[in-house]
This record gives sequence, C-alpha cells and structure tokens, in this order.
Amino acid sequence: MIMFACFALVLAAGPAVAQLQQYKTVDAPQAGENIAQACQYEAEFPAGDRPVKAAWVTYDRGPDITEFYTDAAVLAFAAKNDLAMVLAHQCAAIRTSEKGEMDMYPEHGLGRSLFTALDALGQESGHKDLGSAKLIVLGFSGTGAYFGHFVAYAPKRVLAAILTNPGQTDPDNIDKIKLDADGVAVPELIIAGGRDTVGGVMKPYAFYEHHRAEGAPWVYLVQNNIPHCCINNTRDFMIAWLQAVIDARKPSPEKPLLPMNLTSGWYGSIAPCATPYKDHWGLPLWNVCDAHIQRAGKALPGKELPAGYFPTEQLARAWLAYIKQPDHPRTSFARPNDPSFGEPK
Repeated sequence: MIMFACFALVLAAGPAVAQLQQYKTVDAPQAGENIAQACQYEAEFPAGDRPVKAAWVTYDRGPDITEFYTDAAVLAFAAKNDLAMVLAHQCAAIRTSEKGEMDMYPEHGLGRSLFTALDALGQESGHKDLGSAKLIVLGFSGTGAYFGHFVAYAPKRVLAAILTNPGQTDPDNIDKIKLDADGVAVPELIIAGGRDTVGGVMKPYAFYEHHRAEGAPWVYLVQNNIPHCCINNTRDFMIAWLQAVIDARKPSPEKPLLPMNLTSGWYGSIAPCATPYKDHWGLPLWNVCDAHIQRAGKALPGKELPAGYFPTEQLARAWLAYIKQPDHPRTSFARPNDPSFGEPK
C-alpha cells in the first residue's frame, strides 16, 4: 500500500529563501522480502517543474549524511542539473546479523522497494520521469556497502555511486562485491577515514583496486586522521566530481548513460603513511603522506598506490589539494553525542 503526504519545506539558500514542496511515500514489503516493516521515502524537486534528468538518493544514516538532503549548496547543484532529491529512511531487515540493520542485498527487497517508491513519488508529484530516472546513490557506513551492492544489482540505472566510510559485517562487506562490466563502468567515489576503525581503509581500497584493474573510472579519497564521521567536509569535492560525471555521462530517463573516456583525463596516486592503529578486523589504518596526479598516458610514481581517475585537470587538482591536507576538519558527526565513535582506542 502506498500512502502520500506533502508539505512545504522552507530552506535558506544564502540571502534567498526557496519554498520546496516535498512528497512522501510508504512502501510495504512484499511476500518473501527480507524487510521488517514498511519503508519510508521522501522527495523534493529543486529544479521546479523542469523534467528530471536524474535523482540523488541518500539513506538517512545519521545527521552527518542526512544533511546532504537539505544542504543549500547541494540543492543549488541539484537545481542546476535538474536532479530530484530523494531521502530513503533506514528500513530494517527481518533476518540480519545486527538488530535494526538493513539487508545489504537489494535483490532481497530494498531494490524493488526503492524503484516502487520512485515511481509512486513521480506519479504523485507530476514528475513521472522520476520512475525511470538514472540515480546518484550516496551511502554512509552500512549503506555505503549497501549501495556498492546496489551498483551490482542495477548498474544501468546508476549514474554515479558515492560510498562513504563503507563497511559491513562479512560476508556482506564492500570488498566482497563483484561487479560485471556494466557495474565496473559506473563511476564511484569511495571515501575512507584514516582513523576509522569501523569501515577502515584497507577493505574499501581492496574493493577500489580490484575493479580499478578492470578499468573502473573510480576515485579513492582518504580523510586524514578522520574516524567514522565527517563526510560533510568532502562536499565541495563531491559536487565537483559529480558535475564532471554528469557532464560526461549525459543522464536522461530515456537514453542509456554514456561511458567515461579513460583514454583522456588525469590519474592520481597516493603514498600511504602508517599509523599505530588498526580497524576492528585487525587491518592497519593509514593516512596519505603524499599524492601525485598525471595526465592520462604518463607515468605516476611507481612506489605509490593508484588512487583515482579524473575527467578533467581541474578535478584532479581539487582531489590533490584535498588529499594532501595533513588533517581534515571534523565538521559533522554521524553520532553527535559520541563524536569519538570509530576512533582507535
């Protein structure tokens, strides 16, 4: 059963105040799905009545990530690029290794639920193209791992995936995901914290490196000395990366996404520096001591780890400037009452 509600959401965007209408839907699980209760979704359309070219989908995994749904800079970016903003609420599984956690495999119900919700929200709002829109997916922690699985589930629908501090219990973790050629072609931005004992740096990098070797147009970004939090300080780079991906892939509900051109652009590499800390799997944590970029076709330092593909020199230099900061600011927290969550003990 689908239920709707809409209300006015007042958002401050610099000196101007924009009035956005927001739509809500509730989707009940179907027989056999590993979903414990009806899932809730909401959407807003910063571009107004213009046709939707793509939808930015975020799971509410605490205020650190949920803030992206109402952030003024994100909404301005969405308006510029004709994006719908969709917030999916945490939807726990019936059977899971951790009470209250979601099922990490979209084929067990959550994938169907999201697509049903997008269609319903599109019908209610008059943006029927939302039902077939390409998706930008943004997940933190467990939902970072979930959206990694989602790319494997529906690669032709995903414009870009942003996996921040991704981590989950084995065998559902991010480094266990295997992608086909369509999944490898989806641009991914993988963000890890250098002091994050929950998600770590090694497992996200193993996922990155495995598929980079298959030609994945991905970026690996380390937040130096950051625990399991604070992805908001990557916002400016995240938006710049998404703009480059949108410009290259030309999203449209009616047309297939274009591939990234790996023969042009820029590549990056990093030099990890060891710390005395380990993640909860016992794997080492590390920050980035140095990094370099180079135009496609030219060699990077041989002793550094491959760490990114960038469609433009400007984006490559933005990544380089960010990743070479010795310490990144702690500007927001997934658990405001426990800002040290995920710190090494």
